[in-house]
Amino acid sequence: MKDCDIQKATMVRNPIRIAVFDDHPVFREGEVQMLKRVDGFEIVGEGETATDALKIAQDRAPDVILLDLCMPGGGIEAAACIACDCPNVRTMMLTASECEHDVVSALLAGARGYVLKGSTESEIVDAVRAIARGDFYFTSNLVVQVLIERGKRIENGRRHQRRSSVTSLFAKSNSLRSYRGQYPN
Repeated sequence: MKDCDIQKATMVRNPIRIAVFDDHPVFREGEVQMLKRVDGFEIVGEGETATDALKIAQDRAPDVILLDLCMPGGGIEAAACIACDCPNVRTMMLTASECEHDVVSALLAGARGYVLKGSTESEIVDAVRAIARGDFYFTSNLVVQVLIERGKRIENGRRHQRRSSVTSLFAKSNSLRSYRGQYPN
């Protein structure tokens, strides 16, 4: 038997248990249907609020929960509660937001992944598998974007600090000249 055949047989015996939460029924139903078609995936719950997500996490302990960022109760808040109450359940944000603050907040809340709703089916499947294995998964261009934005802010902060230091030194220098001018040595 080949390694890939053994892996597939194991996944069928021990499917990745998934729950999907999004307040847009058409999107949620589409995601559920797409994930149901994948060998080795089992849908164990779905809903539209952070409260629904926490209840399913507590009652059914899925391996991976997909959360919308902007659902009622908040996806980030749901991820934080799930990370606290159900540490073996991994969360992944599936959202339209590319905002750096949202990405960082989700990570700090305990999300193991952040995937954009415009991603391909194969990327979402890869993300779920990676997160189920215990890895992190973030839409690649999004990570680059966040790092660039962070880098710009750090560099701007350094420039501001250098300007402040130079200005401060200049002010001290002028004040010393002025002092020396008034009281010659």
